[in-house]
Amino acid sequence: MLTAAVIGLGKAGSRFDEEPGRTAPWSHTGAYLALADRFRIIGAADPDRANAERYRQRCPEVPIYLDAAALLAAVKPEVVSICTPAACHRADLEAALTCPSVKAVWCEKPLATSYADAEAMVSAARQRGVPMVVTYNRRWLPLWRRMRELIHNGTIGDLVCLRVAAPSRLYSIGSHALDLMRFLAGDPQSITSLALPQFEETGEPAAAAMFTYPSGAYGILQVTGFRAQLVIEAEAIGRRGRLTVREDSSRLTIERFGRHPEYEGYQRLAAAGEGRYASMAQVSVFVAAAAELAELAGDPNAPCTSDGVSALATQALIQAVAATAGYG
Repeated sequence: MLTAAVIGLGKAGSRFDEEPGRTAPWSHTGAYLALADRFRIIGAADPDRANAERYRQRCPEVPIYLDAAALLAAVKPEVVSICTPAACHRADLEAALTCPSVKAVWCEKPLATSYADAEAMVSAARQRGVPMVVTYNRRWLPLWRRMRELIHNGTIGDLVCLRVAAPSRLYSIGSHALDLMRFLAGDPQSITSLALPQFEETGEPAAAAMFTYPSGAYGILQVTGFRAQLVIEAEAIGRRGRLTVREDSSRLTIERFGRHPEYEGYQRLAAAGEGRYASMAQVSVFVAAAAELAELAGDPNAPCTSDGVSALATQALIQAVAATAGYG
């Protein structure tokens, strides 16, 4: 059994599980508790009194400290969760890497608020030999894994266009959308962005973007509006058909081109299949990530669905979209 510590006891650290309607663990703490045969939480840290008090009610036996340094010095965990704001991630990771007992780190996304900090984090973890899991959680969701499989196995032929739609807030939500684009279609070779200041929230940029890929396909990052109107969907058009995915219904639809009965020389789309997949209410991507963390703590070369290197590439894409939209 691995000993675990959680730095940051807000939403991702624990409090997402308090929200009404949650039926699957949706936090680092929730995942550790769900995998009680693999993890034992031995410490936590957060300077916020309300977060600390709520955590004390949930895990009364776990000591809570004001900061990462005090926590790590006192309990010496084997795995560490970093669930603080992105601007704090680098300092918290560096503190964790100075603790000789630490075998693996689980960090929330995005890695940092700048590419330089994210790069320094990945480099430091590599030098210390500590594997890192980063919670770009849609990579674990069956719905999106199936879409990726269908794109890559040629179900719709060569990819022509990929569109991913998500609300504003480039770092908090847009980072998920950009990582999803990388997951589905790989890394782009060019980027053109459009600033959308009318949709800026909580001090974060809002930007739509277009990408080109080495294959000749292109991609669209579509901003659907403000955060509260949660739209997460994707469409992939290929030479032979189309895939559409709606995360709200966990539904994937396959259509294929066939002869058009009215227009000679043209084709039209016809339904070829549809499936529903386990939703985030039914499967916990946090538990899936924690299970990989346990494997990595024992074997740093074990497979990782979303590691530091991949998260760094997504960080580069986030910064490129922001920069080309004029956000600096």
